[in-house]
Amino acid sequence: MPITAYSKEAAREIDLEQWLALNHYSLKNDPLLERLPAELRAKAARDIECSGCRAHGAVLVAVGRERGVGRSVSQGHFRFGHTGGANPHDPLCDFYIDEKVPRDTDYLVNFASDKSALTRAVRDLVCRGIRAGRFGQADVRRMRLWFLDEKVAHAMPLDVMPELLNWCVDMDATRWDGQLPFQPEHGQLPGFDWTQAARSEWRRRHGALFEARPMRVHFRQDTVHRALKLIELQGRVIVLDPTSLREKYEAVVQLSEFAALYVYHLAGTKPPPHWRLNGLKSAGRALQALCALLLFMNDWDTGQASAVFAGLTALPSAADGTEGNVMGLNPFHDDEAWQILHEARQVAARRTDARPVAEQIDAVRSELHAAHLEWLARSTTH
Repeated sequence: MPITAYSKEAAREIDLEQWLALNHYSLKNDPLLERLPAELRAKAARDIECSGCRAHGAVLVAVGRERGVGRSVSQGHFRFGHTGGANPHDPLCDFYIDEKVPRDTDYLVNFASDKSALTRAVRDLVCRGIRAGRFGQADVRRMRLWFLDEKVAHAMPLDVMPELLNWCVDMDATRWDGQLPFQPEHGQLPGFDWTQAARSEWRRRHGALFEARPMRVHFRQDTVHRALKLIELQGRVIVLDPTSLREKYEAVVQLSEFAALYVYHLAGTKPPPHWRLNGLKSAGRALQALCALLLFMNDWDTGQASAVFAGLTALPSAADGTEGNVMGLNPFHDDEAWQILHEARQVAARRTDARPVAEQIDAVRSELHAAHLEWLARSTTH
């Protein structure tokens, strides 16, 4: 149920009310679309395309009303019906699974609903750029379709189960347990921590599980949350293999972190000590969306893109503009989750024992303790 869709005639993404207004029809006068001319419905099917892919044949869905009260209970939107029983969306489109089910909208950057100073500052930069002709929503469309093509070309199966992710979290809890290798003599140390020694030994024996992993990827309850949600939403389908766009994602992060300090300045706020980009919440997603667009339009050259960003800050403010109302264009909105899923698949391929990590560590603890007792028996006989 896309709230916004791409109008080929308007060359931008718009919602239902905006599209009707462009075609001189008032949604306020006919909120249930009971008098909508057939020719206007036919035009919508020709003009409107899905924001996430190239699906067409849009159907206009009226505002939902609560019976007996007349109060709005759902927003007017577009629906792309099944043609001849086939789903018109690309399988990798965000709206492929079921339009009747409200989908997760983390991929959208909605400037109209977020009122934080930082997000307003990014929205202002977007409006400046559109007004000055530096980029337009047609460029946003090109980028989204480029990204869809990348997803199709570099897909991997989402065959990771929640049990594996939880196993990886337990595994990573030992990541920094790197004390000296156990010696049987260690057991005589006062207050010797057998559990810590067992964790460290388990980590040493399973070092291959920690090798060749990107620096940014960590298995923790907070970092796997989104990956678990994708599994819940999408089941056993396919997603982007993040290794194919890793350099481009790193460029987006690099440019976003460079630009963030100046966005703070534009917003009239001072960055907190030790701020991180992901700590900016929706403003961080909005900034990444803008930086991704600048990089896309400049062949992913961070130097050129940063120069364009600097130019945007020098343009007249457009804080009251509506050009940047909705900018659902951040192609890397789920990159961290994709990285988690990809690395979990690597762990599954490399591990030699799928038993719970805690159970394995207990076994190692018993083994170390037995080795100490054996040493102790030998030492007391001499």
